Order: sequence, then C-alpha cells, then structure tokens
Amino acid sequence: MRMIMLNPLVPVRSITLVFFFIALSSQGSVLFAQETLRLEDAVARSLQNNLGIRLARQQAEISAIGNAWGAAGALPQIGLSATGSNAVSDQSQNPTSFIQEKLESESINIGGQLNWVLFDGFGMFANKRALERLQEQAEGQASIVIEQTASAIMQAYNNVLVQLALRDVLSAAMGVSRARLDWMEARQATGASSTFDRLQFDNALLTDSLAWLQQSANIKQATMALNRLMGETVESQWKFASTLNAPKSLNDFGELRSRVLSNATVIQNALVAQELAEAGVQQARARLSPNVSLTASQNEQSSRFEAGDLSGDGVTKNISANLAVNFNLFNGGATRRAIQQAKMQVAMAEMQAEDQRREVDRLLQDAWSRWSSAEQTHLISVQLTENSRRSLEIAQERLASGAINSLDFREIQMQVINLQQQQLQALNAWQSADIELQRLSGDWSIEAQLP
Repeated sequence: MRMIMLNPLVPVRSITLVFFFIALSSQGSVLFAQETLRLEDAVARSLQNNLGIRLARQQAEISAIGNAWGAAGALPQIGLSATGSNAVSDQSQNPTSFIQEKLESESINIGGQLNWVLFDGFGMFANKRALERLQEQAEGQASIVIEQTASAIMQAYNNVLVQLALRDVLSAAMGVSRARLDWMEARQATGASSTFDRLQFDNALLTDSLAWLQQSANIKQATMALNRLMGETVESQWKFASTLNAPKSLNDFGELRSRVLSNATVIQNALVAQELAEAGVQQARARLSPNVSLTASQNEQSSRFEAGDLSGDGVTKNISANLAVNFNLFNGGATRRAIQQAKMQVAMAEMQAEDQRREVDRLLQDAWSRWSSAEQTHLISVQLTENSRRSLEIAQERLASGAINSLDFREIQMQVINLQQQQLQALNAWQSADIELQRLSGDWSIEAQLP
C-alpha cells in the first residue's frame, strides 16, 4: 500500500491534526497489507469461492451423469427373482384323504427376466440427443456464470487500482502544496510575502489533505467490494501487484463482431436450446411408429415332498421368449398435437436465438462505442496532463518571480489534479469496455483456472 511520508520539521499549526490522521491511516493499511494479490489471483479466488459457480458446475455434472443410453431407453432391463416355500399338511385326521399321513413339502423358484425395446421409431436416439443437448446447455450456463463472475472481479480489481492511483495524484498534490506553503512561510518570515498568500497555501494543503482522506475511504470501499466478489472477509487487506495498463488496440470492428456473434456463450446456449427443441419434434414423431419389444424369462423350480413312507423330489425348468409389436392406430389425435406443439417450440427457440443474437450485437455495439470513446478521451487527457504539468512547472517559476499570485497558482495546480483524475477515469472506462468485449467474445480460457 502507498504511504505519505511527512516532514517532521513542519511547524505545529491547523493542519497538524489532519496529517496525524493521514499518517495513522497509512500505517494501518501497511500493517494489514501482508499478502500480494495479482489480478489473476483475484480471479482464481473468485472462481474457487463463488457459490453461483459451484452450483452451476454441479448442475452440469448432474446433466453429464444423466446423459446415458440407459436413460434414453436403449438398453435392456434385466431382473432376477427367487422365492422359497415350506409347507406341512397333517392329513391323519382327514377321512376323505387317501394319504393318512403328515405331508411335508418345500420348493425353491429362481427366475430371470429380460425386457428390451428393440425399436420405438428411433425415439431412443432422439432421447439421447435431447440428453446431450441438456448437458451442453448446463455446461453453457456454467460458462456464462463463470464469465460474468470473472468480468465482475476484473472490473472490481481495476477499480481498486484506479482508486489507488487517484490517491497518488492527491499525494503528489499535497507534496506540491506543502512545498509551496513552506516556501511562503519562509518568505513571510522575511516580510517578502503577505499573510493572505500564506493562508491561501495553508487552505490549499488542508483541502488536498481532506481529499486524500476521502480518497482513502474510497479505496477501502473498493477493496471491500472486491473482497465480497472473491468470497473473502470484507476486512481483508492486500498489496496490489498488478498495474493499470491501457488495453490492446482493436482496429477491425468487423472481425471482432464476427468473432463475437460466432463465439458468444449466450448465443451458443440459445442454439443448443433450439437443437433441444428439434429433438423434441423427433421424440414426438417416434410415437407414430410401431414399438417392437422383446421379453424373455427363465425359471427353475426345485421341489421335494415327504408323506410317511412316500417321498420324492424334482426340478422343473421353464424358458420363454416373446417378441411383441405394438402400434397405436388412434389415440384421439394426441400424437399429432404433440408434434405440432413440438414444432411450435422449435419456432419459439429460433426466435429466442435470434433475439439473443440481436441483444449480443446491441451490447457489442455499445461496448465498442464506449471503448472507442474512452480510448480517444484517454489519449487526449494524457496530452493535456503532460501540458498541464509543464504549465505547473512554469507557474512555480512565475510564482517565485512574483509574476502570478497564490490564487493563480492554485488554479493551475487544480487544473493539473483534475486532468490527472480525468485521465485515470478515462483509462478505467476504457478497461471496463475492453473487459466487456472480452466477455462477449466468449473465447476466454477462464475455466482452466477452476480448481
């Protein structure tokens, strides 16, 4: 964290208390800023801790598990059963029975069953395609959540860098104001300047000090917002290692537009939804075809009986197979209606995909406009800032010679401060638009950073 170094030789006056708090605030920041945080570290922390991403990834895994031929109805169903029985019948008191003995019997029945749909009008293949599209849709939704989260964290991180840079601007302004105040006090001690001029520079230093304190509060708020996005405690303090750089040049909007409309994740997800609707039509049409199924079973029964001197045992085996063809000739038009509804779902999905494409194109146009405007604003503000810095150097020389007064000097100094702030704000807007263009392009390799 940055820290303002104070001159211990400054005489005690009204600004002493202000500088005391500034020094205390700076020291506190330094004490807690023990861990270095780069932009990529912030993104990785966010992707690891974000609950929305975890839920989206979990849903994608659930869809992947469900994407199986067995779930589509293409695999046979096999069952196994076993039963056993033991019975005792006392016929010794039954005059109508020819066996006047106690009859004991037991049996064991073991069987297996097979049920297999061999043909259902290719409905099982349509079911498998639908399951594949559902998996793609869940994975695409997870990618959208990841892109949105990464974009937000990059915006928040850059905002912290901007706020830190703005405080550096104010720190430099305080240094200039302090040096001018010391110079003016020295001149006043010799009678070469008036109390009015000294008060003007005193007020300038107080104003810059107050702005510095306010900016420190802005940094704290920006850091807290970043911590929330990363899933860290809001009190966490960091040493920010990344720098705020200008984005790379983008000269070919046509190429960028083509890439965005081809790769944007939200558009790809809309196309997957369209394919899912088309699979629904195939599923509905499958009901018009006959259903061919195979059933088979095998049973083996072992039995034994004993009645006095009589006894016996035996084994019975049964094997059966059945091939069935079912064809629904008429169901009140339910199948035809289902097909019509499925086709309407396809038409709706096509319209939604086109609407999503137009929305992405609109967002792209807006982001490009903001990107271009911020680029030009930043380039101009850089030149203006350089000119104003030179003007401030000349103003210092003219102040020393008495060509300008304290008010004129302060006006020029404020112009430098304002232009530096405008330059940083333009750079922040430029970066923000660039991040949005990256998000829309859908070609980020962010998922590789997931744990």
